Amino acid sequence: MVLTFGAMRALLWLTLFFPALSASADSKFPDQLLSFRASLLNEHAHVTYNIDEIHNRYPKALLSEESLLPQTSVYPLKDIRRLYQAGEKCQGPWPVSPRVTDPLVFTRAMCNKTELPIGWFARSNLIHPGGGSYASRFAQLFPGRMDELLPYFHVRERAQADKDSLLGRLQSMPEGAVDALAAGATSLLSGDELWMRDNDNYRIFPSDTWRPYLENLGLQISMWNNTSYCLYQSGNICWNRQGTGAYWSWVAAILVIVNLGAIGGWAFQRWRSNRRVMQERMLVLQILTHELRTPIASLAMTVEGFRRQFDALPEGLYGEYRRLCDDTRRLKQLAEASKDYLQSRQQTLNTEAIPSVEEWLEYVCEPHDIVPSVLEDRSVNVNVYWLTTCVDNLISNAVKYGVQPVTVNADTTSGKLIIEVQDQGGLTAKDWKTIRKPFVSERGLGLGLTIVESMISRMVGR
Repeated sequence: MVLTFGAMRALLWLTLFFPALSASADSKFPDQLLSFRASLLNEHAHVTYNIDEIHNRYPKALLSEESLLPQTSVYPLKDIRRLYQAGEKCQGPWPVSPRVTDPLVFTRAMCNKTELPIGWFARSNLIHPGGGSYASRFAQLFPGRMDELLPYFHVRERAQADKDSLLGRLQSMPEGAVDALAAGATSLLSGDELWMRDNDNYRIFPSDTWRPYLENLGLQISMWNNTSYCLYQSGNICWNRQGTGAYWSWVAAILVIVNLGAIGGWAFQRWRSNRRVMQERMLVLQILTHELRTPIASLAMTVEGFRRQFDALPEGLYGEYRRLCDDTRRLKQLAEASKDYLQSRQQTLNTEAIPSVEEWLEYVCEPHDIVPSVLEDRSVNVNVYWLTTCVDNLISNAVKYGVQPVTVNADTTSGKLIIEVQDQGGLTAKDWKTIRKPFVSERGLGLGLTIVESMISRMVGR
């Protein structure tokens, strides 16, 4: 990050300020922490785990949530793309970079249906470039080897274990606690359980054991994050004395000064990295769309099995069976449409006739409890799937972020299909220029309005 001179002066002032702030804290605070730890370790722990045993059985790669996502920060982007494309066809050109040796060996083995020795999984870095473990993907091709491959599965890929077991605790552990556990922190917080390190063991205490000691000593703890103010930080825990909230105003003011000074460097760095980020995210979408096709095909086979035994189904399950069929069809249609969107963005879309605009629009608006108004109903030729998706996205955005009431109107009198989705909020041209960009939303992927604009354009509309 590039900092302006003003930002560097602010950082210097911040460095000089914090020692004075720390010196003003109660000198008894370290003694309180030591007293809390000593008192708690004298209590009977709910359960105790050896640290070496945890790390040997569950390395960080098999615990971290990031391991379930495409590994674009680990492998070169161009090599991942080439490997992904070659794996689709099971033929070259294959990547030649030594950094993708393990993924290359694995992909070729999957294409050739060659069984890899169990030692290969132990020697590899465990996680596939597309996210998830090599072992779980391999077990799908060779289900008979499930038992020996299970130790190399990510904890979230395994069946849900009992919540009081080690695996059950690791499956429910937040990401910050996983990082603290991997680093061997002296303490960490997972749910209501406090993990306290005692030499080579972690002793785990429920909240009704540790909380009374905390209150009696006048201490308070919370989950640590980058903006937390802490008198002491250990693992994922932020330790403070009760009543230290007044420090937050000072911290907030300091952060404002630092951020204002660094904004120029941040903007420049973001401009340089924007194209790479966009490429990585589009690759992630391509990989995720591809990975969805396998479970969708499996689900379709299951539905087909139910269809052949339809007469044997209890009558009470007919409704559930119909919903299963409809959802499977929609998933398959979505996967194929998304594949076309990501791989053939310049092609025009096929169209089909909608006999009645009014009936179709009522169907789209029904889940949102909106009654549309249609001026002169008639038949139109459109791409039904993408037009339905676009209108639904606009209505969803109006309902979530706009001001009620939301209205939907359609007009075909001019020989064109004009659809208007309106709420009562304010939206300027500058706002629209920002929110229609992909990945700007703080909730979800932020692709809704981007898809609307792109697909309407490909349907020769605006």
